[in-house]
Amino acid sequence: MERGIVILGKLARSALRSQRIPQINHPLAPEIHFKRQHSRSGSDCKEIWEMLSQLPLFAGGEIVRGFGRGSKELGIPTANFPLEVVKSLPESLPTGAYYGWANVDNGPVHKMVLSVGWNPFYNNKERSVETHMLHDFNCDLYGQTLKICIVGYLRPERSFDSLESLIAAIRGDIEQAKASLDEADKAKLKEAPYFTEKLCSSK
Repeated sequence: MERGIVILGKLARSALRSQRIPQINHPLAPEIHFKRQHSRSGSDCKEIWEMLSQLPLFAGGEIVRGFGRGSKELGIPTANFPLEVVKSLPESLPTGAYYGWANVDNGPVHKMVLSVGWNPFYNNKERSVETHMLHDFNCDLYGQTLKICIVGYLRPERSFDSLESLIAAIRGDIEQAKASLDEADKAKLKEAPYFTEKLCSSK
């Protein structure tokens, strides 16, 4: 089995012709944030904003073992993609917290939040994509197929001065995601045919 695929923007519309992807109203917060980052040039800010404006982004792949911190330390279990899926994401996709929809092995679709980046609190050596589905599976999901639809951006990646602060931020992300995904244009993506179709390689 191929371990993953990423479909974005025009490619998504071409590959999933049967799917009517609604126009998503993206907030201005990401654009404002990146314009305020002095470390980025104007062209970088424009590239990042253009990347975010192309959402939704669809990705899928096998669930692999991560660091085991989500359940043990945070009480927030995550499903992790293999490195090849992470590396296939657009380079201009900014690190940070996102929200959207996800399912496992073509099962029911659930709300989710996910982290894209280096997790500076833990000083990761590789970029990761960690998905927390707002559903209790009560079992290990390793080896099963995770499909996600990244709908929107929540906040940039940053470090925290304590584990408690990190957990509080993630809890805040979850509440914001729940509310945003109830909006009509975003709720429609829960019914995307992608979640029931066989995962095929883009090769």
